[in-house]
Amino acid sequence: MSEKIREDIHAVLKKYWSYDAFRPMQQEIISSVLEGKDTLALLPTGGGKSICFQVPGIILGGTTLVVSPLIALMNDQVNQLKKRGLSAVAISSAMSFKEIDIALNNAALGHVQFLYVSPERLQNDDFRAKLSYLPITLLAVDEAHCISQWGYDFRPSFLKLKEFRELFDKVPVIALTASATKKVIEDIQDQLCFKERNVFHSSFSRSNLRYVVQEEENKYERLLKLINNLGGSGIVYSRNRKKCEDTARFLLENNIKASAYHAGMKYEDRSEIQEDWTIGKTQVICSTNAFGMGIDKANVRFVVHMDLPESLEAYFQEAGRAGRDGKTAYAVVFCTEADRERLKENYLLSFPEPEQIKQVYAAICNYYQVALNSGEGMNIDFDMDRICKSYNLQAITVYNSIKFLEKENYLSYLDSGFEPSKVFILAGKEALYEFELRFPQHEPLLKTLLRSYGGMLENYIHINEAQLAQRIKSSAQAVSAQLKLLHEHRLLSYIPQSVMPKLIFLQNRVSQNSLVLNPANYKLLKEQHLERINAVIQYTTNNELCRQNQLLMYFNEFDFHACGHCDVCLSKRPKDLNKAKEKLVNLLSQNLFTLTQLKDKMKIYNNDTWVMALNELIDEGKVVEDENGYHLK
Repeated sequence: MSEKIREDIHAVLKKYWSYDAFRPMQQEIISSVLEGKDTLALLPTGGGKSICFQVPGIILGGTTLVVSPLIALMNDQVNQLKKRGLSAVAISSAMSFKEIDIALNNAALGHVQFLYVSPERLQNDDFRAKLSYLPITLLAVDEAHCISQWGYDFRPSFLKLKEFRELFDKVPVIALTASATKKVIEDIQDQLCFKERNVFHSSFSRSNLRYVVQEEENKYERLLKLINNLGGSGIVYSRNRKKCEDTARFLLENNIKASAYHAGMKYEDRSEIQEDWTIGKTQVICSTNAFGMGIDKANVRFVVHMDLPESLEAYFQEAGRAGRDGKTAYAVVFCTEADRERLKENYLLSFPEPEQIKQVYAAICNYYQVALNSGEGMNIDFDMDRICKSYNLQAITVYNSIKFLEKENYLSYLDSGFEPSKVFILAGKEALYEFELRFPQHEPLLKTLLRSYGGMLENYIHINEAQLAQRIKSSAQAVSAQLKLLHEHRLLSYIPQSVMPKLIFLQNRVSQNSLVLNPANYKLLKEQHLERINAVIQYTTNNELCRQNQLLMYFNEFDFHACGHCDVCLSKRPKDLNKAKEKLVNLLSQNLFTLTQLKDKMKIYNNDTWVMALNELIDEGKVVEDENGYHLK
């Protein structure tokens, strides 16, 4: 890296993030991108992946196109960039054609530094053609494991990136992920047409994390004991929404400030809950896997899984949200044999038979009156209960059929509350002024709206009706009603937040018999899912090998030694190890000793025991060695 580039990237880091130094490997990754190289970055959760494309994006100028499969994460990153004074827009599969046109027009004029798009959008030929007019200088692919059929969250829509790269063959690509096996690492580079292999792979080892698996029937009592013993902020993951709410209620009843968090909640409620937890008003978040993407909280002291995760990739990401400040933190799984059996049962339910999937597809299309050979781009408020009652279907069958139809690229499913309400001002300033004179009752809201949110004259902006209501001393319902009225008068375009999940048709409806479910793909997905479940079960039952080493081996990392702190390592510690450590501290506080002298002084202990005690004291930074021997630091 030239001195000039080094100075530039540090200046950008300081100006927009107020950081004095990069985290490990960030500088090398950024340098690789700025040299025009296709780059794959594997950084653990909390390793600062977004900075690896945002810093070079700023330096390169033009527009950085960011492909991300998670709308909530896109919105979060867009909001963070705007707070730093950078221009950013997100385009998702749930947006109307009008919203997309406005965003792309602004980008074409060079007004957008970071354009986030969902991979489904890249399937549309017209959309890809419009992108070709943009000043794109960098392509960033987040959650890049989704492009590989070997990845734990494979999405066929990512495969269109290969065609997209042909449009921008001179533009470098940076792919980022927090977890990938060796096979996935190779596949990502193939699918993104890397000109040459170029991988930056940070070790998945987290020396400050204490991995624990605990066989436990009474999980609530054990959880309460853990929280009281450890203190500090934490996340408790459960499989379903009801269990999250039950766990939060139990903790509240036992004087722990806790909140439930799941995708069924309104956006503003989730935002408030996350903010309270981030600033420390709430100690514990009890959540489904809907929580965690994009959070930036360093002092999480524990992450507890009350149910078994479906893959070690997902577990590693979720557990990795603990201890980002480098201090000791705990990643704990409570489980029973019944949990392992339940995981196997869920696996069987996760793959409805192909005929059932076709039946669900036909039921959805019929219920929402989608005609044959039409419907592409259509998005609907999806009522699961009504579909099930109307066609005598089980909810779990419908849900898992939709997940498979997603993987086959027919539909896209978005949980309710995935993004807040949006407003775009249609009228010019003069028309707004005239309207306020004619209808003064609307003036407080219009003035507050324009003062509170910038950029509404150029683009759709996320708003919070409850906050607006507070500022004009009204109610959220009244603000929403006013906005709807202003929408009808065509002064603005108002898109309220949906309280229901969204279902988006990615292609025109086909007949039930024409629905192609690739049998080889179905078989492969089923086999891979079973492999991942078996890996989770193996992790929770192998009580001989260090937990961290088990995770590292899963990710093809073999240069390691036992962590010494997980439940497996602790079970193998000699009973008199702590006494040996105390004796060593006492000796070394009085004098300096060579190894031979220590051996003579410590002969009341087994040789392996006192050597282990000495090594632990060195690892803990309490004892140091110089040319004359060992002494206390």
